[in-house]
Amino acid sequence: MTFVVVGNDAGGSELLCAFIKENFTQASWHIFAQDSSPMQTIAQRESLHVNPIKNIKNQLENLPFDALLFATGWQEKPEREFVEFAKNHNIASFAFLDHWSNYRERFGFPEKNWKKNLPDFTVTHDKKSLQLAKELALPSPIAVENFYLKKIVQDTKVQKKLSTLLFLGEPTDKVAKAHYNDENYWGFTQYTALEMICDNFEKFECASLSIRLHPSEKSSAYKKILKKYPHIKSRINEASVFELSAQIMQAKMIIGFDTMALYIAAHLNKALVSFLPSQKREFLLPLPKSHQISKLSQLKKFHLQPLHLKEENFGIDFALFKQLIKEFK
Repeated sequence: MTFVVVGNDAGGSELLCAFIKENFTQASWHIFAQDSSPMQTIAQRESLHVNPIKNIKNQLENLPFDALLFATGWQEKPEREFVEFAKNHNIASFAFLDHWSNYRERFGFPEKNWKKNLPDFTVTHDKKSLQLAKELALPSPIAVENFYLKKIVQDTKVQKKLSTLLFLGEPTDKVAKAHYNDENYWGFTQYTALEMICDNFEKFECASLSIRLHPSEKSSAYKKILKKYPHIKSRINEASVFELSAQIMQAKMIIGFDTMALYIAAHLNKALVSFLPSQKREFLLPLPKSHQISKLSQLKKFHLQPLHLKEENFGIDFALFKQLIKEFK
């Protein structure tokens, strides 16, 4: 079987590349990505060949394939033209959804013709995401194992543990601006949240603070805030430079909003909290409610202890995945 794969954003690209690596010898894979995109970077890191996105129609017409696998982006959307081609040629398409938010919005909702961007199958990776896809009536929801998470857990070696609080940055202001035309729609941004963390730093019982930038973020605004807190030993790390699991394992505790990295940290048995200082934003990560807080005054001693979260193997195997494609035809 031959697959065409396209992605852009880091979350979905990690899922797609891990899926390809797990099943690499069982099919032919043709990966497409924009230059300098997270998808290109991740695929090259995994030693996967990447085709540039140009003259898409001509490229696909000269490449007979059985199914399209794609991830969705919240800014760049290179997958849209691939989906259109697949629909016009009756080729099965599978959207790999990372995270647990904005599932319909990824396809253009509430725009008038947003459903034209929908896949034939919606691929999820755990019980919560599968249930959400069903509730939103997305096309033919299925689940496959999260090989990205599985690999991180399996490959993680014992790291030297530092007395560090790791803050996982997210472009909250940009997302709010894109969806609601208001950077402060939820009543906070990543920068105001950092100030809250610094104001309450002693509660975390850590000797230093590390900020892991989201791939789309710059460090300048964070540096400006940290200058207000010279007594806190701090550093800022770019995601492309520091390997995620190693940075998580080295930290004493992790704090973030609802990034996938927090979910990974829970599976690595780290102390953590999901922190959303807002009355307008719900907690989406499948974490215990005890570790979801809206005020740092809610931080307790048990939050400073490791959280033990185990996920059962979940989803269909590759043989059944290919059977869905055969039946689609």
